[in-house]
Amino acid sequence: MLIQQRFLPPNYGDGVSSPRLSVTGKQLPSPRLISKSVHTDDGFHDHAATIFLVFWGQFVDHDITLTSETKDPSTAKSPKCCEGVQHPQCLPIEAPANDPFYSKFGQRCINFARSPNGLRENCALGPKVTFNILSSILDGNTVYSNSEETLEKLRSFKRGQFKTLPVFEKMGLKPLLPLRLEKPNEGCIRPGEDIYCFLAGEPRVNENPALCSLHTIFVRAHNFFADQLAEVNPHWTDETVFQEARHIVVAVMQHITFNEFLPMVLGRDLMEANQLIPLRNGYFDGYNPNINTGATSGFAQAVFRFGHTLLPSVIERWSKTHRYVGSQRLHELLQQPYDLFKSGWLDNVVTGLMNEVAQAYDNSITQEVTDHLFQEPDKGFGLDLASLNLQRAREHGVPAYNRWREWCGFRPFSSWEEMIGIFNNQTISGYRKYYESPDDVDLWSAGVSEIPHPGSLVGPTFGCIMARQFHNLRFGDRFWHENGGWPSSFTLEQLTEIRRIKLSRIVCDTTDDINTIQVYLNPN
Repeated sequence: MLIQQRFLPPNYGDGVSSPRLSVTGKQLPSPRLISKSVHTDDGFHDHAATIFLVFWGQFVDHDITLTSETKDPSTAKSPKCCEGVQHPQCLPIEAPANDPFYSKFGQRCINFARSPNGLRENCALGPKVTFNILSSILDGNTVYSNSEETLEKLRSFKRGQFKTLPVFEKMGLKPLLPLRLEKPNEGCIRPGEDIYCFLAGEPRVNENPALCSLHTIFVRAHNFFADQLAEVNPHWTDETVFQEARHIVVAVMQHITFNEFLPMVLGRDLMEANQLIPLRNGYFDGYNPNINTGATSGFAQAVFRFGHTLLPSVIERWSKTHRYVGSQRLHELLQQPYDLFKSGWLDNVVTGLMNEVAQAYDNSITQEVTDHLFQEPDKGFGLDLASLNLQRAREHGVPAYNRWREWCGFRPFSSWEEMIGIFNNQTISGYRKYYESPDDVDLWSAGVSEIPHPGSLVGPTFGCIMARQFHNLRFGDRFWHENGGWPSSFTLEQLTEIRRIKLSRIVCDTTDDINTIQVYLNPN
């Protein structure tokens, strides 16, 4: 586990560990008030991006960050903070008595538990620190796990392959991920004791069928590369084949992220300014051992949650001829990936990813995740993702939005009127109504509400922070796939082949019957 780094000093209410307060010393407004006044479900779509971008972002996020979670020892799940005797780490979110949704169910509380405290370096005294239990670099944690014990459970130890589930073998279709038989209820809403979710290198694999499909594709990609390597190197051991295939898959994931994903999110100007554009030829010589690649708290708890504004209300399925087949509401699929057990559905989901347009990048968030997040089958309500984002950043001491504007070299706002032109009128009105001062506005809320920077999907503040984080991920990683001069380095010929690979190529090689796909995953 690694201590989460910081670009800015923490802002705790008591200077040590309590959640951030208003600059007036008062409590900040309930996150639910901000969610319902600013992040309403307006349903606008952005025809510049498909939801493939959204779920690739989630796949990458799960490769870089997983904040250590508080678990109730009796259930091994998040503590119940809205009923009975509360766990000491509970910090439930208040829902107002007149809440337009929760009041229908008599709910005044949204469950929330704080992240556990970590040890500072050399056990030094100081403000609370939290842990990222992943390696904080783009190294394929989603596929290969951050745990040797988990990786051993995933491997077949034959010809460098992962274990898979040959459920469609008689139909001539490719296999699925293996079943999660140990601790089957973790991250999984099971309709019965005989139904299981999937096992992968990352525990959040079952959060939705789209994400689960990406996990499946990259396990298949590993096995595809391993087959090819074993064929031309029959003298290689299982271990050699596995590690060489792993080396290629991680490089491909890094290349897709920097060559396809980040240009759409950040735009060319930010990519150039932060030296993020992949080389076309030769080796990268920017490795700096003094750069810490660690995921920062502001990035993990706010900035890289930018995709929540892009989430659709439904997940669509499309045919191989790119015609709409059907859809399901997002909340009905969360932690319930069971449709992938139906033959052909994974292809339909993946084709849907490349055809369904994302929601617009704005303050609007679908009610599927602001009222129904992780909703249990016997209830009419769930959690509120927007509220959870705000509460998480506050309890991690993430400074307010204005401080990040200063850090990025922008002028902070001293009045609500100064925000005109940066935010829409509804957003400013909501902030004025509930915050005491512009200095109190939460980073995540403001970041997803900023009018996008020209040429970027995101606004200037999120773009600035995200670009710095990915700069560190590239420049501080000794095993970065473009690096030369190390025992782990690819040859220039190998690097040339990796640079030719796009996500579309991986999709074509790892799905069953997808014959056509746009080269870059946007609808234009």
